[in-house]
Amino acid sequence: MSHPLARWYFRPRAFEAGSLYPRLGVRLYKKVVPTSGEWITRLRGIDRLKIAAAGNRGLALRNYDSQTRTWEWRHLISAILLQAWAIVGGATVGAEQFWACSAINLLVNIYPVMVQRFNRARIARILQRGSGLRPSAQGTGPRI
Repeated sequence: MSHPLARWYFRPRAFEAGSLYPRLGVRLYKKVVPTSGEWITRLRGIDRLKIAAAGNRGLALRNYDSQTRTWEWRHLISAILLQAWAIVGGATVGAEQFWACSAINLLVNIYPVMVQRFNRARIARILQRGSGLRPSAQGTGPRI
């Protein structure tokens, strides 16, 4: 994503490095999400950072940072479409349709966007400290 607007949007903000996302339950959400939460990926033996394949932790973190942008973009587009559907449904079917679709949107799209932004802020901190630049053995390194 080399467009200036995309670079601006995906850049981690100062408030994202703080306690906002943990207070909103992002850490719990990212552990229990049924499709790709920490518990499921550990059971499946998935290494999201792919440190061994990348050669070092710094490169793996930069690759993962890029992946978070792709995942966030997909959820952002889905969130906009689902919320538009919620508004139309609320206007035509009733308020229950609006609230049900909005609740689903929160769980299926908004929280995943927050997870990706939370992860990207953590990656940026790790890379700025330089700890992400040391070579690492497979399976060790920061938990994202």
